Amino acid sequence: MKKTENYSEDEKYMSVAIELAKKGYGYTAPNPVVGAVIVKDGCIIGQGYHEKYGEPHAERNALASCSQSPEGATIYVTLEPCCHHGKQPPCTDAIIEAGISRVVTGSGDPNPLVGGKGIRILKDHGIQVTEHVLKEECDGLNPVFFHYIQTGRPYVTMKYAMTMDGKIATCTGKSRWITGEEARRRVHWDRHGNMGIMIGMGTLLADDPMLNCRLKGGRNPVRIICDSRLRAPKDSQIIRTAGEIPTILATCCSDPERIRSYEDLGCQVVTVPEREGMTDLPELMKLLGARNHRQYPAGRRRRAECLRAEKRDRQPGAGLHAPKLFGGAAARSPGRRPRGRQPRRGLSAHPPPDHISGRGHSPGKRGDIMFTGIIEEMGILKNIQKKSVSAVLTVQAKKVLSDVHVGDSIAVNGVCLTVTSFDNSTFRADVMHETLNRSALGSLCPGSPVNLERAMAADGRFGGHIVSGHIDGTGTVRTIERDGNAVWYTICCAPEILRYIIPKGSIAIDGISLTVAKVTDSDFAVSVIPHTAEETALSRKKTGDTVNLENDCIGKYVEKLLGISRQSKKHQGLTLEKLLQNGF
Repeated sequence: MKKTENYSEDEKYMSVAIELAKKGYGYTAPNPVVGAVIVKDGCIIGQGYHEKYGEPHAERNALASCSQSPEGATIYVTLEPCCHHGKQPPCTDAIIEAGISRVVTGSGDPNPLVGGKGIRILKDHGIQVTEHVLKEECDGLNPVFFHYIQTGRPYVTMKYAMTMDGKIATCTGKSRWITGEEARRRVHWDRHGNMGIMIGMGTLLADDPMLNCRLKGGRNPVRIICDSRLRAPKDSQIIRTAGEIPTILATCCSDPERIRSYEDLGCQVVTVPEREGMTDLPELMKLLGARNHRQYPAGRRRRAECLRAEKRDRQPGAGLHAPKLFGGAAARSPGRRPRGRQPRRGLSAHPPPDHISGRGHSPGKRGDIMFTGIIEEMGILKNIQKKSVSAVLTVQAKKVLSDVHVGDSIAVNGVCLTVTSFDNSTFRADVMHETLNRSALGSLCPGSPVNLERAMAADGRFGGHIVSGHIDGTGTVRTIERDGNAVWYTICCAPEILRYIIPKGSIAIDGISLTVAKVTDSDFAVSVIPHTAEETALSRKKTGDTVNLENDCIGKYVEKLLGISRQSKKHQGLTLEKLLQNGF
């Protein structure tokens, strides 16, 4: 896109519109979230967003809020203005009638009822139109809407919780709760934002969940139960409340009396074909799409079926990594049966993330992933766009882009970042204020080489050690000394980082898994082999440079489990008996 003379101003006001749009999250479905800002003589005179499905759109709300006449003003809209009659009249009519002289848009509307027609109508009425300002950010507001309009099928998010040793339940089947309070708040935020939530009968029988949203002012999703034999207990919480919260039973059962008995309790019963003894998930996707159910998360028991569904129905999963150890060869892992035992029914993998930030429709950094510290490639920082307290990185890469999706995690110099957009040669990631303060990313400049690693798949193997991508702080290169074909790096760092570093232990330096050779009261040293130096950006470091550091997580977690404080060595928590009880 050719930048206009006032592109920087356009970008500034579109950023305001994006933040406004996020306020509609969870309330506008099946419509998209949209924000609008009206600017006249360099001042914002009106702003609004689509607040609720069926109510006025962002453009009309912004016009209604104007502090002065909008005639001759510019309106910034995150999505192309609609030009058709739905529950609300066309926004193009309102813009024309208000005397707006210029319209700046972010995303084009994929809806065939609009699809460039809104832009054309505005131009035909002599209104100047600038398109695609902050397009990637605006597109990122509505992945659900775009997916549904383009495919006619729901946008599915698969969700599970996993311990740091890769388990979703103990060997005894205990799994509540794997994650903590913050994770459960995230669960309800996701329920608020999704149109529906799906589970299988195993989860229903084991957990008797409610599947409602418990946020103040939150919106309950439609509850979808895959019940192939129509045997959901009528005294379960979901069935008892089916008259209050919309509930769909997807079944292969065709018995009219049994179906009627659930319909009398308030359930909607839909019949779908059978596949391998269970409900045919691709067919259910078609049915839900036809009913305008556009987005829902699938629970643990539906995950394997989702992975077998058509590719266009699959979206990146939300795996949640909790700081716990379950242990035991018989304990279950995501997508894999435990060794030495048949699959257990109803091992719940409730809820998601222990670490969340940057919520809204823009993906934030999540504590739900795992790295190994084995660098896959060196990328090049093409651009760093610094804002008031945050930044956007654009990184040139090749290998890590081979299977990338928006929302995936990539470690950049050891810092876990979420991909917000990508093309054939680059990806973009937002860097939050906290991350800039804690890491050395803010000191990078365009052209800097960076170490890159994709998040490890839950069923992958370890090549290094467990790395979360959530760095503990930074260190400074004190000395660099050659020793034959190897290079010794001595790094000085704060005591709170040094306390977890031991000789022959592991440390991640700019995301590189390395073995500690020496430790003193003020620094530590690693010896780097030629291959590691050649394949990473560490060889470019000089004395005095800052590097990102992440301790081996085992030490921190064990310290917490043992109940050892920094001031006290008193053991409070973990015992041999407790380890044996949990399968170690």
